[in-house]
Amino acid sequence: MRFSLRLALVVWALVVAMPAVPGLARSHAAVERDFRQFIARLWPEAHARGVSRAVFDAAFKTTTLDWSLPDLDPKFTGKTEQPGKRQAEFSSPGNYFNEASIAALSARGKAEMKRWGGVLRRIERHYGVPPGILLAMWARESNFGRAAIPYDALRNLATLSFMGRRPETFRPELLAALTMLQRGHVTRGEMKSSWAGAMGLMQMLPSQFLDYAVDFDGDGNKNIWSSVPDALASAANFLKARGWRSAEAWGYEVTMPARFDCTLEGPDHGRAIAEWLKMGLKPAGGRSIPPARRGDLAFLILPAARFGPAFLGTRNYYVIKSYNNSDLYVIYIGHLADRITDDVRFVQPWRGISTYSRDKVARLQKKLVAEGYNVGDTIDGLIGFRTRIATGLFEKKHGLAFDCWPGPQVFGAAGVK
Repeated sequence: MRFSLRLALVVWALVVAMPAVPGLARSHAAVERDFRQFIARLWPEAHARGVSRAVFDAAFKTTTLDWSLPDLDPKFTGKTEQPGKRQAEFSSPGNYFNEASIAALSARGKAEMKRWGGVLRRIERHYGVPPGILLAMWARESNFGRAAIPYDALRNLATLSFMGRRPETFRPELLAALTMLQRGHVTRGEMKSSWAGAMGLMQMLPSQFLDYAVDFDGDGNKNIWSSVPDALASAANFLKARGWRSAEAWGYEVTMPARFDCTLEGPDHGRAIAEWLKMGLKPAGGRSIPPARRGDLAFLILPAARFGPAFLGTRNYYVIKSYNNSDLYVIYIGHLADRITDDVRFVQPWRGISTYSRDKVARLQKKLVAEGYNVGDTIDGLIGFRTRIATGLFEKKHGLAFDCWPGPQVFGAAGVK
């Protein structure tokens, strides 16, 4: 018995002393102690930004890590993935456009248009952004203020800065949140957010708040949490600063000839709308693009490759994408805006499509990169436009069905199981 107890104590001591490696997490208590040291090391940066010691200490006095968050580094958690915690922007394309949800938000958006029409028209005169776009963003970001936004923004940003997979993304946001507290824009208790630190009716990150939030209702406060005029105008200010063109639409649904080259998708292949039309694209559903707008620069967008609607996105398309870097998000906003203002619907259906785990897609991306194809800046397991283009080029090279979507034939030819 004594030998067994002594052996057990030795084994326990060795385990505690082992360094953290993926798949073998340290104890929560040990990581929490390292987190306190991380906070201490953050102080000089916060101080350099004008944050006082009193504000800094009060902000972190009782702050602990939130171990329930998605996108945490496995070296801390020991888990390689967290099922059910992926952002909706990267789910199967057709699932993103639930008709019942869009119809309900469209109806609500029309009611909010009547309620806030005067404010929206003033915002459009000042910033050039039309009411439909702002209402669609409000709907998507917070269900017109009805969505639960329960997280402690500072705690989440601190957690993701310390043990998230992308600390370089969240550390500046954490410092920006401290600056907000220092300037008195919001109290610590009022700073509620999404899991990734986005706040208020329009889900702005702290850095976006500092750069673009405005006091549009004239009460002396920049209140994106409960002031609808402030929240809508702040988003409009962001879009204008990113290059919004008031005369341009966000985009147009189009139809493609059967043999149209789907690798022409994306921001590297911009052409005037008139040129796209000469190449065989047509406005969907018999609609028309005004002659005055046919000189606008546009880009082919195929979020589901050949398995869903095709779009010509204008420069405003990419302005919206700077708010949320997802093609599906932009199309959702543009489509819902059209539904609210003109009752425009999709003409082409979102067809059934093959989907795979992010791990499997990441293995395919590595194979594509090894063959010289560009899948984007990172191997992320997401089927973005560069991965779709790379897939199409791979299909051409290997004589596969040409649809720009990684299906079973593509995985087979690439040797990915």
